[in-house]
Amino acid sequence: MFQRSVYVQSRLGIRKDPAQVLAVHSGHKYEPSEQNLLHLKTFLLEKYAIPDDMALQVLTHKSFAHGMKPYNEKLSVMGSKLANLFLGKYNATAVGGKNLDVLGTPMAKELGGRMALGVFAKKTALNLVMFWKSYNHLLSFEESGELKVSAQMMYAMVGAVAFVHGKRAAEAFLREKLLQGSNSIEAIAAEFLELQ
Repeated sequence: MFQRSVYVQSRLGIRKDPAQVLAVHSGHKYEPSEQNLLHLKTFLLEKYAIPDDMALQVLTHKSFAHGMKPYNEKLSVMGSKLANLFLGKYNATAVGGKNLDVLGTPMAKELGGRMALGVFAKKTALNLVMFWKSYNHLLSFEESGELKVSAQMMYAMVGAVAFVHGKRAAEAFLREKLLQGSNSIEAIAAEFLELQ
């Protein structure tokens, strides 16, 4: 009897082995292990901690395993809305109290944008373990889609913190974790705008 190593015969036809479907090219297997969640838990610390199953969902894109596992789309939408609202308020008060003219500036648009959040995830090593399907992981960070998936993961992280701890904690999380330091999204957005 000839047995294929990658495929399993079933009454529904040939399909991939679940062990292979539930792994990514970096070798990580889909499970709430300490190795998979280490970077995320270290970043969140105890103050913004989320349950392990939700942390795994934050790291999972809908392209992974044909969407069979819980993925981060809804958390990402929630985090995106919250981040954009908070960053809009942050921009308006950052310059001289209340200055609504800054809301339409390129900096205001890039601050909560995909580029700043994706690059932030890469610089802080938060995207080392993500569960998603890349058609060609040998391409660059932007061309492979890793930038987009990393940004969506960051939005999902904000959404998960808001879901578990509330809106105020999520805003404090954005202020404390994403807007401070040399790798802040503000510094990344400013650097990106200088290159244009």
